[in-house]
Amino acid sequence: MTRPNKRWVILGALLSGLVIATLAFSGFVTATMTFLSHIQDQSLPRNHIGPWVLGTPNARWTITEFADLECPYCKTYTPNLKSWVLQQKDVNLQWHNVPLGFHGSAAVHEARRAECAGKLGGSGAFWQAVDQTFERTRSNGQGFTGHLDVAGIDSSELESCSVNDLQVALHIDQQTREAASLGVEATPSLVIRDNTTGKSVKLEGPADGVTLLSAIDWLANSSGGSTVESTHSK
Repeated sequence: MTRPNKRWVILGALLSGLVIATLAFSGFVTATMTFLSHIQDQSLPRNHIGPWVLGTPNARWTITEFADLECPYCKTYTPNLKSWVLQQKDVNLQWHNVPLGFHGSAAVHEARRAECAGKLGGSGAFWQAVDQTFERTRSNGQGFTGHLDVAGIDSSELESCSVNDLQVALHIDQQTREAASLGVEATPSLVIRDNTTGKSVKLEGPADGVTLLSAIDWLANSSGGSTVESTHSK
């Protein structure tokens, strides 16, 4: 039997690696485009299941916050992010649930309860649920006792929905899978999308206003197709 030439063995290994890398990138792009296709405005009927948007519905720029209601960093950061977004004329904020596994059942239940608030009462009710959850939870999977007081929604109906509504449960699972496919491993993480061009950038960590404006400027001045790039914010 003839032994293979060493040079051909190395070349074969390189070609195999290239094929694997190409397939991995293709999967990432597909996941990215699936996620971006969900961004939309909020002229939505009762019983709709997200996405929930704060601010100008038809803004050019959408910031999607990937967050966990049991995440202590999200608890501190989200009110500041909301305040900043509401001061911008052409930016809105979209929520994406990512209940992290190590925060246990409390994170999942709170995500479902917030989604149920939106389903039963619309976008305003959803954001009320988010605010109240962050105000009351002890974070890190400890949760809180009692119920939410969302205007116009009976608390027992809200709790029943969070436990029994299969549509809401499947929606939270889908959001968790989408976050994983985009490489979101920590909360909060952000994706900023230019709704005019379709281009986007991902920021990891609690980005301040200066960082957000810099990312928006980068998107406004960049060329090429839709991209998602990971940037660590401080």
